[in-house]
This record gives sequence, structure tokens and C-alpha cells, in this order.
Amino acid sequence: MIKKNIFNSLKPSINEIAKYIPGESSIVGRKSVIKLSSNESPFKIPKKIFIKANKLTENSNLYPDGDSDLLKDSIAKKFKIKKKRIICGNGSDDILSIITQAFSREGGEVICSEYGFIYYPIVAKVSGAKVVTAKSKDYSISCKNILASISKKTKIIFIANPNNPTGTIIMKNELVSFLKKVPQNILVVVDGAYAEYVTDLRFSDGLNLTNQFPNLIITRTFSKIFALAGLRLGWAYSSEKIIETLEKIRGPFNVNIVAQNIGSLMLKEDNFLKKSIRHNMVWKKKLSAFVNSLGLETYETYANFVLIRIDKAKFKKKTLIKKLTEKDIIIRDLDNYDLPEFIRVSVGNSLEMKKFMKTIKSIILK
Repeated sequence: MIKKNIFNSLKPSINEIAKYIPGESSIVGRKSVIKLSSNESPFKIPKKIFIKANKLTENSNLYPDGDSDLLKDSIAKKFKIKKKRIICGNGSDDILSIITQAFSREGGEVICSEYGFIYYPIVAKVSGAKVVTAKSKDYSISCKNILASISKKTKIIFIANPNNPTGTIIMKNELVSFLKKVPQNILVVVDGAYAEYVTDLRFSDGLNLTNQFPNLIITRTFSKIFALAGLRLGWAYSSEKIIETLEKIRGPFNVNIVAQNIGSLMLKEDNFLKKSIRHNMVWKKKLSAFVNSLGLETYETYANFVLIRIDKAKFKKKTLIKKLTEKDIIIRDLDNYDLPEFIRVSVGNSLEMKKFMKTIKSIILK
């Protein structure tokens, strides 16, 4: 006789989920830690905006605007898009979850790319769907393999562009060609968390492509270049019909008052944005060249981090990570991405980069 309990009602796919583990945020008992594990902005928001954020907390006894009107107005103006086709969320991960609630189901399939952001399979499995993994090519997303993975059960395709954790991108021509071949009854989600860092003119953030492809949704975040990771703020853009559907099931007050207002203000900080892009371009090149000179191997990146391969015949990855941690430097081990020979290092501020480079050199050449 099977004993009855509440877990008998659990979706079978839930048991397949491994808890999402973010980049380590601190080292117990240590205050001055250099965190290069989560791809956050190395810069704090402008002081004038921080002061306004403190003022906003005076109204914390009141609910925020449930429709995030001010923020949507600011996003529409900044990116020259239509307000009615925007949805805001408590981080872009909130929106990813809402998307699978709406468009995925038990018995369906969701396609994710090998070495893609590991939160996609999690939200897919929560919906009860089967996750189909499309093989990558040279650590880059393979549109060809994604297309070959499509079946009659496919409901959603997740793509990060640029991709996390590899830093690769799909150029506009290839993306358009791919979208033309995807059946219109399948939702394509392009996660552009790092899109602002890309300066290559052959790249498209995909926002304008939603006019041509009504089954396309673009997600974005304020957690990276806009330096608001701690406020949890994201948004998405798609056809009006898709956004209307998502708006029905999102939380009624899913974006707090501080995030809405500060996000709106940060969109006006063009100098902050330019400084961030310039800093990232300089340091990702310096970091890659330096790491390669030590006998490690880096890959071309279009985001604000560098993917580093550690040849196990030359170095012990775990020992390297341990010694960096002992020096109060946190980087991202990619074992849970099935990349056992790799680490990911975010671009920090200039002082952090110099200390990281000095420290890793002393460890490797010791």
C-alpha cells in the first residue's frame, strides 16, 4: 500500500530539478572580497540617484504602481519601442518563469542550448515540460541543431544572445534566418541580458525583429550594465497579444516602487552607459591577453565576462579556485554547466582586475 502524502501530487518533472546556485556572494568572516562570479556591474549607480532611492522608501507603506507605467514609458522612449508591448518583472528571471507558465505545459517540450543559462531548464521543468538540449558547436549556440531538435511537442525555444556562460553571440543575419525556419506556433525567447555590451554592428538585440516575427519575445535586465542587480528588475518585449497574455498571470505588484523609479532614472544615464561599455571593452581584452600569457586559454566574448579553460594536464582547477578564494577573490566554477575544465571571470573595476591578475599570476607561476 502506497502511503499518501502531499508529494504524491508533485509534478514528476520537479524531481528532476537541481536548485539554481548563483555565483558565490561572500566568504564567511571576510569583509573586503572581490566578487567576479556573477557578471554584475563594477560600478555603483550615480550618487544623485542613490539619494532619490532613499527618499522613495518613505512611501514603502503603499503598494507600487501595478502596471509600472513610469518605467514602461522610460523603456519605450529609451529603446524607441511601443509601451503596450512591454512587460516588467522582478528581474528577467521572473519574466522567464511567467513565459513558461503561459506557453509551456506537461507533455510538451522546451528546447535549450547546451552550455546555455541553467535557469531555462529549471523553469521549463517547473511547467512540467521535457527539456530537450540542442548540442552546441565550439561552445557556441547552434541554430542548426536547435532546428533539428524541434518536434510536434515543442512549445518554447530559449536562446541567450550573448550567451551565458560562454560569451558567444548569434549575428543578426543568422538569427533572422533561424527565426524564419521556426514554426510560428513555437515561442522563441531571446534573452538579451548582456545585449548592451555588444558593439559589433552585425549584431541585433532583436527588439525590431518582433515586428517581423510575432512568436518572438526579447527579455532584458537592469542587473548587468545598469547596475541594479540588487533591486531585481527586468522587462520583455514582444507582440501585443503575447504581452497581454503574460500580463494576465504576472504577480499583481511584481516590481517594487524603488526598482521602478530607479530603473527609469538609470535609463537616462547615457554617460554611465558609455563609461560601462568602454571599461568593459578595455578590460576584457586586457584580461584575456594576460590570462592567455599564463598558459590558460580564453575565448572571444561579447559580454562582461571571460570564459577561461584550464588544461587539467597543466593546472588543477580546484586548487586554483581554492587559492583565489583564500586571497578573497571569488570566480565562477562551471562544473554545474557541464564545463569541468572551465571557469568564468566577470570584468570588475580596474583595481579588482589588477589584483586578480597579480594574484592568479602568483598562484600559477609559484
